[in-house]
Amino acid sequence: MRTRTAARFAATVIAAALALTACGGTDDEAIPVVDAGASSADDSSTDGSSADDSSADDPTSTPDTTGAPDAFDGKPDVQIPEEIPTDLVVTDLVDGSGREAEVGDTVVLDYVGVLSADGTEFDNSYERGVPFDVTIGTTSLIQGFTQGLIGVQSGTIRQLDIPAPLAYGDAGAGDVIPPGAAITFVIEVRSVEAPPPPPTLAPQADAADCPAPDGSSEQQREFAEYPPTCIDVTKAYVADVVTNFGSFTIELDASKAPIAVNSFVTLARYHYFDGTECHRAIPGFVVQCGDPTATGTGGPGYRFPDELPLAGEYQIGSLAMANSGPDTNGSQFFIITGDDGAALPPQYTLFGDVTDGLDSTVPALDAVANPADNGVPPLETIIIESVTITEL
Repeated sequence: MRTRTAARFAATVIAAALALTACGGTDDEAIPVVDAGASSADDSSTDGSSADDSSADDPTSTPDTTGAPDAFDGKPDVQIPEEIPTDLVVTDLVDGSGREAEVGDTVVLDYVGVLSADGTEFDNSYERGVPFDVTIGTTSLIQGFTQGLIGVQSGTIRQLDIPAPLAYGDAGAGDVIPPGAAITFVIEVRSVEAPPPPPTLAPQADAADCPAPDGSSEQQREFAEYPPTCIDVTKAYVADVVTNFGSFTIELDASKAPIAVNSFVTLARYHYFDGTECHRAIPGFVVQCGDPTATGTGGPGYRFPDELPLAGEYQIGSLAMANSGPDTNGSQFFIITGDDGAALPPQYTLFGDVTDGLDSTVPALDAVANPADNGVPPLETIIIESVTITEL
């Protein structure tokens, strides 16, 4: 048995409740921006670029099940700690073998969760018969659970004694975890899977195959496939957005999300967004735009894969892709306008941040957000008058 005590971490925002998620909760249904609408004929016309195809159909890794037992021997007993933990305590009850889990890896596991004070069980995965998949740094969980997965291997049985600040803090979780409660988990790891390689852009296309950088191309809103690579990945790009509530500037991040930035830049240079409405605005959360039909179901006629951030990277002013599930990005995007949006799970491609206009236009957009009806429509019509791209 090996025991180690992790350094104490400052308490920050507690993300999605592990117990509720694992019990079959539908966190994604509670996040209105996830719904970019039902697939239209255009949306299903293509899966995007060759990068999309390679990331989906040509995985370079398989789950590492080295050392994992053929079947676990039922739900394990949990030994409650002698003292209520004030730091995260990680104890390996059984060593595993193979790849050691790190940020970005997917860990498939079973678990039992109890209150550290008296051993009262509040959740387990065994009775459901379905193991729990966690992508470290992407799946939104309580901090102590995520931190405690670092270094697990296939076959590892590990106990996590999690102090309240790294669990559910002073808020607790429903009726099952009291405010200020420390919690203890025993996890059994079935497999550790390395992340697939990130999607990549095709080589830069000829200028003749791309819209004119000076904005002289005619407006186009229908496309048969993901566009050619029209950005230079060695350059920086900014977007100046003019709305009927003021202007703002976005610094696009092609280093983290080249697929999304190339799509956005290309669409903007074809004036795709000019004259469109932002069909959804939820106060303190997001403003969602990019659908020429203003119905929430429109798109450019292609989809492209996700380029997901790590948990905690969203902030007020972040620009991210709306989607209707994994790898369903099109043209709809949202701007985070408040703390609730910044607390979203990292399930949406982050591809830029508002710089100019963060203290003026973004609050003005938020001020006309609709607190009812999932934010549809905004209390006043929001129109994107133009989007102009500058290469730096």
